[in-house]
Amino acid sequence: MEDQLDYYTFMGYSSEALTDRYRPYAGRFDAGSRVLDIGCGRGEFLGLLAARGVAGVGVDADASMVAECASRGLDAHQADGLEFMGRHRGEFDGVFASHLVEHLPPAQVDQLVHAAHAALRDGGRLILVTPNPANLQMQLRDFWIDLQHVRLYSPEIIAWLLHGAGFTGVEEGVNPRYESHGEVNPLGLEPVPSPLPPPRPVGRERLAGVMPPSVGHRLGELEARVNLLTRWAQSLYPPAEYWVSGIR
Repeated sequence: MEDQLDYYTFMGYSSEALTDRYRPYAGRFDAGSRVLDIGCGRGEFLGLLAARGVAGVGVDADASMVAECASRGLDAHQADGLEFMGRHRGEFDGVFASHLVEHLPPAQVDQLVHAAHAALRDGGRLILVTPNPANLQMQLRDFWIDLQHVRLYSPEIIAWLLHGAGFTGVEEGVNPRYESHGEVNPLGLEPVPSPLPPPRPVGRERLAGVMPPSVGHRLGELEARVNLLTRWAQSLYPPAEYWVSGIR
Protein backbone atom coordinates (compact mmCIF):
# COMPACT_ATOMS: atom_id res chain seq x y z
CA MET A 1 0.00 0.00 0.00
CA GLU A 2 2.91 2.35 0.71
CA ASP A 3 4.67 1.79 -2.64
CA GLN A 4 2.61 3.70 -5.18
CA LEU A 5 4.85 2.77 -8.11
CA ASP A 6 4.19 -0.92 -7.45
CA TYR A 7 0.46 -0.14 -7.19
CA TYR A 8 0.51 1.63 -10.57
CA THR A 9 2.34 -1.32 -12.13
CA PHE A 10 0.00 -3.90 -10.61
CA MET A 11 -3.08 -1.99 -11.79
CA GLY A 12 -1.65 -1.60 -15.28
CA TYR A 13 -1.90 2.20 -15.32
CA SER A 14 -0.44 3.26 -18.65
CA SER A 15 2.13 6.05 -18.55
CA GLU A 16 1.42 6.78 -22.21
CA ALA A 17 -2.33 7.18 -21.57
CA LEU A 18 -1.66 9.47 -18.62
CA THR A 19 0.73 11.58 -20.68
CA ASP A 20 -1.94 12.01 -23.35
CA ARG A 21 -4.52 13.02 -20.72
CA TYR A 22 -2.19 15.62 -19.22
CA ARG A 23 -1.19 17.20 -22.52
CA PRO A 24 -3.91 19.92 -22.54
CA TYR A 25 -2.94 21.01 -19.03
CA ALA A 26 0.73 21.39 -19.94
CA GLY A 27 -0.36 23.71 -22.74
CA ARG A 28 -1.57 26.23 -20.16
CA PHE A 29 2.02 27.01 -19.11
CA ASP A 30 4.43 29.05 -21.23
CA ALA A 31 8.01 28.20 -22.13
CA GLY A 32 10.49 29.72 -19.71
CA SER A 33 8.12 29.58 -16.75
CA ARG A 34 8.68 27.57 -13.55
CA VAL A 35 5.92 25.16 -12.55
CA LEU A 36 5.50 23.00 -9.45
CA ASP A 37 3.78 19.61 -9.81
CA ILE A 38 2.39 18.47 -6.44
CA GLY A 39 1.99 14.68 -6.35
CA CYS A 40 4.10 14.30 -9.48
CA GLY A 41 3.96 10.49 -9.55
CA ARG A 42 6.09 8.92 -12.29
CA GLY A 43 6.72 12.31 -13.89
CA GLU A 44 4.38 12.26 -16.89
CA PHE A 45 3.43 15.92 -16.45
CA LEU A 46 7.01 16.95 -15.72
CA GLY A 47 8.04 15.33 -18.99
CA LEU A 48 5.40 17.30 -20.88
CA LEU A 49 6.58 20.53 -19.27
CA ALA A 50 10.20 19.80 -20.21
CA ALA A 51 9.18 19.22 -23.83
CA ARG A 52 7.60 22.70 -23.84
CA GLY A 53 10.67 24.39 -22.37
CA VAL A 54 9.04 24.80 -18.96
CA ALA A 55 11.15 24.28 -15.83
CA GLY A 56 9.14 21.68 -13.92
CA VAL A 57 9.72 20.82 -10.28
CA GLY A 58 8.00 17.75 -8.87
CA VAL A 59 7.09 16.85 -5.30
CA ASP A 60 5.80 13.48 -4.14
CA ALA A 61 5.62 11.81 -0.73
CA ASP A 62 6.37 8.39 -2.24
CA ALA A 63 10.07 7.53 -2.55
CA SER A 64 9.51 5.05 -5.40
CA MET A 65 7.79 7.70 -7.51
CA VAL A 66 10.58 10.22 -6.90
CA ALA A 67 13.17 7.60 -7.83
CA GLU A 68 11.28 6.90 -11.07
CA CYS A 69 11.34 10.62 -11.91
CA ALA A 70 15.08 10.79 -11.17
CA SER A 71 15.69 7.84 -13.52
CA ARG A 72 14.13 9.95 -16.28
CA GLY A 73 16.29 12.97 -15.51
CA LEU A 74 13.41 14.95 -13.99
CA ASP A 75 13.67 17.33 -11.04
CA ALA A 76 11.61 15.74 -8.25
CA HIS A 77 11.78 15.84 -4.47
CA GLN A 78 10.40 13.54 -1.78
CA ALA A 79 8.48 15.88 0.48
CA ASP A 80 5.07 16.86 1.78
CA GLY A 81 3.51 19.21 -0.74
CA LEU A 82 2.19 21.69 1.82
CA GLU A 83 5.53 21.92 3.61
CA PHE A 84 7.42 22.26 0.32
CA MET A 85 5.25 25.15 -0.84
CA GLY A 86 5.68 26.79 2.57
CA ARG A 87 9.45 26.81 2.02
CA HIS A 88 9.18 28.20 -1.52
CA ARG A 89 6.80 31.14 -1.31
CA GLY A 90 6.47 33.27 -4.42
CA GLU A 91 8.84 31.11 -6.49
CA PHE A 92 6.57 29.58 -9.13
CA ASP A 93 4.66 30.70 -12.21
CA GLY A 94 2.37 27.69 -11.97
CA VAL A 95 1.23 25.03 -9.54
CA PHE A 96 -0.35 21.83 -10.85
CA ALA A 97 -1.92 19.01 -8.82
CA SER A 98 -3.66 16.13 -10.58
CA HIS A 99 -5.71 13.56 -8.70
CA LEU A 100 -4.46 14.80 -5.35
CA VAL A 101 -7.35 16.61 -3.66
CA GLU A 102 -9.47 13.43 -3.54
CA HIS A 103 -6.78 12.01 -1.22
CA LEU A 104 -7.33 14.84 1.27
CA PRO A 105 -10.08 15.80 3.74
CA PRO A 106 -11.74 19.21 3.18
CA ALA A 107 -9.58 21.16 5.63
CA GLN A 108 -6.38 20.00 3.94
CA VAL A 109 -7.73 20.83 0.48
CA ASP A 110 -8.33 24.37 1.71
CA GLN A 111 -4.79 24.47 3.12
CA LEU A 112 -3.42 23.21 -0.19
CA VAL A 113 -5.18 25.96 -2.15
CA HIS A 114 -3.93 28.68 0.22
CA ALA A 115 -0.38 27.26 0.15
CA ALA A 116 -0.45 27.23 -3.66
CA HIS A 117 -1.56 30.87 -3.68
CA ALA A 118 1.42 31.76 -1.48
CA ALA A 119 3.87 29.73 -3.60
CA LEU A 120 2.85 31.48 -6.82
CA ARG A 121 4.22 34.70 -8.20
CA ASP A 122 1.75 37.42 -9.16
CA GLY A 123 -0.03 36.28 -12.32
CA GLY A 124 0.80 32.64 -11.64
CA ARG A 125 -1.75 29.92 -12.38
CA LEU A 126 -3.05 27.06 -10.23
CA ILE A 127 -4.64 24.03 -11.91
CA LEU A 128 -6.31 21.30 -9.86
CA VAL A 129 -7.49 18.10 -11.59
CA THR A 130 -9.68 15.52 -9.88
CA PRO A 131 -12.26 12.78 -10.63
CA ASN A 132 -15.63 13.97 -11.88
CA PRO A 133 -18.41 12.97 -9.44
CA ALA A 134 -20.98 13.48 -12.22
CA ASN A 135 -19.68 10.30 -13.90
CA LEU A 136 -21.66 7.30 -12.67
CA GLN A 137 -18.89 4.74 -13.15
CA MET A 138 -16.49 7.00 -11.25
CA GLN A 139 -19.01 7.26 -8.42
CA LEU A 140 -19.76 3.54 -8.18
CA ARG A 141 -16.48 1.84 -9.13
CA ASP A 142 -13.40 3.68 -10.37
CA PHE A 143 -13.02 6.00 -7.38
CA TRP A 144 -12.98 3.09 -4.94
CA ILE A 145 -10.11 1.23 -6.60
CA ASP A 146 -7.58 3.41 -4.72
CA LEU A 147 -7.29 2.72 -0.97
CA GLN A 148 -5.96 6.24 -0.38
CA HIS A 149 -9.02 8.04 -1.74
CA VAL A 150 -10.95 10.03 0.87
CA ARG A 151 -13.86 11.65 -0.97
CA LEU A 152 -15.05 13.22 -4.22
CA TYR A 153 -15.32 16.99 -4.62
CA SER A 154 -17.64 18.87 -6.96
CA PRO A 155 -16.14 21.51 -9.28
CA GLU A 156 -18.29 24.15 -7.61
CA ILE A 157 -16.69 23.45 -4.22
CA ILE A 158 -13.14 23.52 -5.60
CA ALA A 159 -13.87 26.75 -7.48
CA TRP A 160 -15.26 28.28 -4.29
CA LEU A 161 -12.09 27.34 -2.38
CA LEU A 162 -9.94 29.04 -5.02
CA HIS A 163 -12.12 32.14 -4.81
CA GLY A 164 -11.82 32.12 -1.03
CA ALA A 165 -8.02 31.92 -1.21
CA GLY A 166 -7.85 35.02 -3.40
CA PHE A 167 -7.59 33.54 -6.88
CA THR A 168 -9.17 35.46 -9.75
CA GLY A 169 -10.40 34.38 -13.18
CA VAL A 170 -11.51 31.06 -11.72
CA GLU A 171 -12.69 28.68 -14.44
CA GLU A 172 -13.55 25.01 -14.71
CA GLY A 173 -13.97 22.36 -17.37
CA VAL A 174 -13.84 18.64 -18.14
CA ASN A 175 -11.14 16.64 -19.89
CA PRO A 176 -12.65 14.76 -22.88
CA ARG A 177 -9.50 12.62 -23.06
CA TYR A 178 -10.57 10.72 -19.95
CA GLU A 179 -13.70 8.68 -20.65
CA SER A 180 -15.25 6.14 -18.29
CA HIS A 181 -18.35 4.31 -19.53
CA GLY A 182 -20.65 1.66 -18.22
CA GLU A 183 -21.26 -1.23 -20.58
CA VAL A 184 -24.65 -1.60 -22.26
CA ASN A 185 -25.17 -5.16 -23.42
CA PRO A 186 -27.34 -5.81 -26.50
CA LEU A 187 -30.64 -7.61 -26.09
CA GLY A 188 -30.46 -11.38 -26.59
CA LEU A 189 -32.78 -11.70 -29.59
CA GLU A 190 -33.54 -15.04 -31.19
CA PRO A 191 -31.77 -15.55 -34.55
CA VAL A 192 -33.91 -14.85 -37.59
CA PRO A 193 -34.69 -18.03 -39.59
CA SER A 194 -33.20 -18.18 -43.05
CA PRO A 195 -33.36 -18.01 -45.94
CA LEU A 196 -35.32 -14.77 -46.16
CA PRO A 197 -35.90 -12.62 -49.21
CA PRO A 198 -33.69 -9.53 -49.29
CA PRO A 199 -35.41 -6.56 -47.62
CA ARG A 200 -36.73 -3.76 -49.78
CA PRO A 201 -36.00 -0.21 -48.65
CA VAL A 202 -39.12 1.57 -47.47
CA GLY A 203 -38.96 5.31 -46.91
CA ARG A 204 -40.67 7.04 -44.01
CA GLU A 205 -43.10 8.79 -46.37
CA ARG A 206 -44.16 5.56 -48.09
CA LEU A 207 -44.58 3.81 -44.76
CA ALA A 208 -46.74 6.64 -43.48
CA GLY A 209 -48.99 6.26 -46.52
CA VAL A 210 -49.92 2.66 -45.70
CA MET A 211 -49.92 2.94 -41.91
CA PRO A 212 -52.91 4.04 -39.82
CA PRO A 213 -52.29 7.52 -38.35
CA SER A 214 -52.58 6.19 -34.81
CA VAL A 215 -49.73 3.72 -35.40
CA GLY A 216 -47.53 6.43 -36.90
CA HIS A 217 -48.25 8.67 -33.92
CA ARG A 218 -47.36 5.92 -31.47
CA LEU A 219 -44.13 5.14 -33.32
CA GLY A 220 -43.23 8.83 -33.20
CA GLU A 221 -43.83 8.87 -29.45
CA LEU A 222 -41.74 5.72 -29.03
CA GLU A 223 -38.88 7.23 -31.01
CA ALA A 224 -38.98 10.39 -28.89
CA ARG A 225 -38.89 8.36 -25.68
CA VAL A 226 -35.98 6.23 -26.90
CA ASN A 227 -34.07 9.40 -27.79
CA LEU A 228 -34.85 10.86 -24.36
CA LEU A 229 -33.61 7.73 -22.60
CA THR A 230 -30.47 7.73 -24.75
CA ARG A 231 -29.68 11.34 -23.84
CA TRP A 232 -30.32 10.58 -20.17
CA ALA A 233 -27.99 7.57 -20.27
CA GLN A 234 -25.30 9.62 -21.99
CA SER A 235 -25.58 12.31 -19.31
CA LEU A 236 -24.53 9.73 -16.69
CA TYR A 237 -21.12 9.33 -18.31
CA PRO A 238 -19.51 12.73 -18.91
CA PRO A 239 -15.69 12.87 -18.99
CA ALA A 240 -14.34 11.24 -15.84
CA GLU A 241 -12.10 14.09 -14.67
CA TYR A 242 -12.51 17.84 -14.41
CA TRP A 243 -10.17 20.75 -13.75
CA VAL A 244 -10.42 24.07 -11.95
CA SER A 245 -7.97 26.90 -12.58
CA GLY A 246 -7.33 30.33 -11.10
CA ILE A 247 -4.82 33.18 -11.29
CA ARG A 248 -2.97 34.64 -8.31
